[in-house]
Amino acid sequence: MKVELQISETYKEEKLIVQAPHPTDKVQKVIEFAENLDQKETIKGKIDDQVYLVKISKIQRFYIENRKVLAETASQTYSIDLRLYQVLEILPTTFIQISQSEIININSISHLKLTHNGLVEIFLKTKVSPTLHAVT
Repeated sequence: MKVELQISETYKEEKLIVQAPHPTDKVQKVIEFAENLDQKETIKGKIDDQVYLVKISKIQRFYIENRKVLAETASQTYSIDLRLYQVLEILPTTFIQISQSEIININSISHLKLTHNGLVEIFLKTKVSPTLHAVT
């Protein structure tokens, strides 16, 4: 893969152009890396009155419970002082919103199971009970 850098004061903003004869895994990784450069690496989470900086990459899912946004890692659940749509705006592309009340980290998915009534069970790597969602 060739890399070319052009610096000029005539450019108004930074811009990355990727040229390829066809899509490849390498090209996709470069695009995802560039898109995630401006993303935050941590988010503030609370447990009781304690505030923690939680690595976003360690979070398996964000969800709403009792009108609060919660972030779940393999070992803890944190309360987040943002709305779910605000959380989605700061997350990298490895997170997808699967319902109005839940965002999951696709790297945390163990497997999927299609149910007889058209729902998809999403099993996370460290969560025992699955999350059910309609196929869209």
